[in-house]
Amino acid sequence: MKSLYLRILVGMWLTMTLIVGIFAAIHALTFPDVDTRRRAFVGRSMELRSADAIDCVVAGSPNCDVILKPIDERDQRLAIYRKGMLVLGEPIEGADDLVKTARAGNGSATEQIGATDLWVSIKDRGDAGEYVVIGKQSRPSPWLFFIVPETLPWRLLAIAIVTGLVSAVLARYLTRPIQTLRGAARKLAKGDLDVRVSGELEGADTETLALGQEMDRMAERIQDLLESQRRLLRDVSHELRSPLARLNLALELVRRQSSKEATTALDRIERETERLSAMIGELLTLSRLESGAAIERPEVLDLSELVEEIGADAGFEAEQKGARVELHVEPNLLVDGNPELLGRAIENIMRNALRFTERGSTVRVDLELRGEELELRVRDHGPGVPADSLEDIFKPFYRVADDRARQTGGVGIGLAITHGAVAAHGGSIVAKNAKGGGLVVEMRLPRAQVSEERAA
Repeated sequence: MKSLYLRILVGMWLTMTLIVGIFAAIHALTFPDVDTRRRAFVGRSMELRSADAIDCVVAGSPNCDVILKPIDERDQRLAIYRKGMLVLGEPIEGADDLVKTARAGNGSATEQIGATDLWVSIKDRGDAGEYVVIGKQSRPSPWLFFIVPETLPWRLLAIAIVTGLVSAVLARYLTRPIQTLRGAARKLAKGDLDVRVSGELEGADTETLALGQEMDRMAERIQDLLESQRRLLRDVSHELRSPLARLNLALELVRRQSSKEATTALDRIERETERLSAMIGELLTLSRLESGAAIERPEVLDLSELVEEIGADAGFEAEQKGARVELHVEPNLLVDGNPELLGRAIENIMRNALRFTERGSTVRVDLELRGEELELRVRDHGPGVPADSLEDIFKPFYRVADDRARQTGGVGIGLAITHGAVAAHGGSIVAKNAKGGGLVVEMRLPRAQVSEERAA
């Protein structure tokens, strides 16, 4: 039975069946005690009513039949005999043998005949003589157990336990594959396209298994598309390097044979060629990061020294723009990683801040230890970034505004490389708009776990 609908239907049906079965078991265990108490109550009621009726007859009072009149149809019927003659009540047949049993015993006896209970009690009133009281009542249905107040706690407890257990098992059964799908979806959202769930859903219902298979096909398709995109980017970058190198050689030959009037145009071609070469280099670096082969041999390096070195270079460039770089760096902060990639990531952040900060402003760089992480914050005083684009600026080729990007020379690869480098080192990076204007980029990297001697 693979249908989720049928499993839920059968599960609820079994729940109700179990409840009825447990009620029946409780009834079988407790009804004898309830029946005994009922019979004792009915017998005591018969004794009291018959004693009052006999006292009424002995006293010679009128209307003694009123005492024996049943209160309702469920009440017992009573008949009083003296010397074999009916004195009060309606005649009750079939109790002769029970009267003999009562005379032979302690003066009272009971008997069940089919669905009827008979009671006999012999009363000796001395000079007034001997009176025989016969009572008759139809036995109540044993299933009246379900409305007996004494069994209410047991019924409520049974309902709570059975429905709770069955519901827990059913909920666990139904949610387990959903939790598996949820975990797979979370991994896909984080970029793990190797996740597959069909194998973990064996034995699940048909609908859930089909959903898992569709999710696997979707992950495979996305993975193929991304791999094709990366392969295309990598191949095109490699293929462009050869003609670009030949273009540089041809440019030098043309420069030697050209007049001074062509120098300006040739210089422009050279600058654009260098820019294209730098872009291809960035594309290859991004391709390495996405392939996961960027950090094959990490080493322990002092991030403080690296930030100070890059900050000094950035400060020199800031002077050309009329701005400045302000460093606040804690010393001896070590990290495991690739110095080239980390340097590239930090440099991209600082250059991006210098590119957009206002003239005459300050780019503040802070590096400090927070718990077991090293936090680098770079804050500029530029126009900032729209809130809905704060996460997108780390995507390849994303530019907040094409006109502004062209003016500053950005192509949208630098921050993508930074994001990939930080992720490859097990860190994280976020951007947010600062109060008072400007952008703050926060980069966190795990602290290197080294001995004190090595750290010194």
